[in-house]
Amino acid sequence: MINKIRIFLFMFLIINILLLSGCWDYEDINNRSITLSVGINKVDEEIIFNGEIAKLISESNKSGTSASITDTYYYSSSGKNFEEAKYDYDYKIPTVDFSGAIRAIVFSKKYAKEKGIESYINRFSFMPGFRSSVLTVISEQHTEELFKEKVVNDISTGHSIENTIRYLEKDGATIYTTVEDIRHNISFAEIGFLVPYIKREEDTIKYLGLAVIKDSKFIGAINAEDSSGILYLIIDNASSIEAIPSTENKTNFISVKTKLRKRKVTTSCKDGEIYIDIKLELDSKLIYEYIQEPISDETIKELESIIANKVKNKVVSSIERSQKEFKCDIFGFARHFKADNPVSFNTVNWTEVYPDIHFNVKVKSKIINYNFINTKVKGNNKGEAE
Repeated sequence: MINKIRIFLFMFLIINILLLSGCWDYEDINNRSITLSVGINKVDEEIIFNGEIAKLISESNKSGTSASITDTYYYSSSGKNFEEAKYDYDYKIPTVDFSGAIRAIVFSKKYAKEKGIESYINRFSFMPGFRSSVLTVISEQHTEELFKEKVVNDISTGHSIENTIRYLEKDGATIYTTVEDIRHNISFAEIGFLVPYIKREEDTIKYLGLAVIKDSKFIGAINAEDSSGILYLIIDNASSIEAIPSTENKTNFISVKTKLRKRKVTTSCKDGEIYIDIKLELDSKLIYEYIQEPISDETIKELESIIANKVKNKVVSSIERSQKEFKCDIFGFARHFKADNPVSFNTVNWTEVYPDIHFNVKVKSKIINYNFINTKVKGNNKGEAE
């Protein structure tokens, strides 16, 4: 309900901006449509644009001009290139497009894999009304399948995609990748990057994980359940929640939420070899026990070590996957190395040397709450994984 109120307020603001702009008269307003989402797909040799439009309708009355937004509707156009696809759009929808309300840009996996996303990102960046903060995602399926039917949990598919990713990003469970983020990453040619990966499941939008982009093309995906190790390396509010067996009673489990408190990355180059040291400090909260039991000082210390080791293993596994499977610096370590060792950076081909870089990961964990445990527990010790 709150999201719908926020959306309607946003649309109300857009309407008022249009109405108050002195250069837009009554007839101009009557011939404008608001694009809410853009999908880019490839079928054979043709580029397909599709998505959702909320048409702006104006009415004249005694008090002046009022406006309202009708229900969203699906659009689709095609052509051999972006310009031809846009012409096809103009032929079908004889209204002036207002792109300032776009909530999401969605590339199909097929398009991102075969054509790459750089060219459309460049196009969008020069569109009138361009907003650098527009969310960008990859869809597992054709964007027609994504947009053509309504969703039940939001006003439109575009808003549902945006609200889903924004909610997860605030909880430290994914990244919110904007057009400006992608432009910035593309400009640093030596690295890859990650984009949220979604699909339509029945009449809702489902978050699948992270799409891996290298040389602006889709090269693979990381499932949501396997992405926490990556997030601890790239976002400041990374968090994860899991059930850990009690060390005192193996049949009991403790629900633990862990959040990144501090991350430090240092790099060096010795005898032609590159070394990257990563130090993570974590805060963990014990949410509840499956079976209510007292927890001792010793158990707290053991839990802190278990948490630290779990996170370390996830981080190490994520780094190894980037080196061996993707052969791509999806974390942006190149930026750290360039800042620390500018001369050495200019003498290496980062893309070629990345799979052979030496990583050293250290993780410290501290339990910061005792909601349901023995009040005598102080928990001053820190669990460490080195």
